[in-house]
Amino acid sequence: MLGVLGDFLLWSVQVVGTWVLVGFSVVALFLRTSFSLFAIARTIVTAAMVLTLTYRYGLVTDGFSGWVDAVIVKYGLLAIVTSVVLVVLAGVFVLGGPPGTRRSRLVRLFLISGGEFTVPGPLSVLALAGATTGVVAWSTNAAEAYGNTFVRLVTSLLVLLPAGIFFLLAPLSVAGTIFNAANAHPALPSLAAPFVAVGAIVMDRFSGGILATPDNLKDPFALAGLLITVALSAVESVRLRRRGQGLTRDAEPGGDPGPEPVGGRGPGAPAPR
Repeated sequence: MLGVLGDFLLWSVQVVGTWVLVGFSVVALFLRTSFSLFAIARTIVTAAMVLTLTYRYGLVTDGFSGWVDAVIVKYGLLAIVTSVVLVVLAGVFVLGGPPGTRRSRLVRLFLISGGEFTVPGPLSVLALAGATTGVVAWSTNAAEAYGNTFVRLVTSLLVLLPAGIFFLLAPLSVAGTIFNAANAHPALPSLAAPFVAVGAIVMDRFSGGILATPDNLKDPFALAGLLITVALSAVESVRLRRRGQGLTRDAEPGGDPGPEPVGGRGPGAPAPR
């Protein structure tokens, strides 16, 4: 009796935990204190290339469970790549800030006050997305191990539905905003995006892709995506620097700029993107 109760509690934790973490992750990925057309452009480019290749060449399939496992592995590796890029840029962001702003910049990497509300910073969103991926992997593997066919089917449906939503929305958000890095500073996504794109290309070459793109077309498509990402990031960086929102300037997105002085903006006030 206790064994059955324990199994039921574990099953409940897996299913409920998956739904709760996916819900929090999806909300956190789209809680933005600033709006950028460049982020939308990066998202559209990523979605267009993935959907085009999927429609034209299909997916690499070794059974549905094998495909799910491959997606989870790729998400884990991409999270590691993005973590390294974000941590390095976060260090530059904190150490390169104006005098007296290092503490506030460090806090903004984890928690940002948007005036009337508070949103998680990019490192908090990254940690939440990583935890969600781990729980989804755990729940998926556990569902495959159930001996009862009916329980395995029900569990798989309850786990894969939120997992599918997360795996669909997360890369589109991350491609555009790099875990909402602009919430901490407007210049972070444009600086991080090219490095994340390079890391994703290298990772794809060594870990294998989930799209059945012919080998002779993988490099051209990867190079095209990288060049578009670099071009968008370069233009965005130049525009931000001209508006006084370079990485070394303390431009807080989402904050209340206060009244604008006669003749223009104050030296520390954020400008619209």
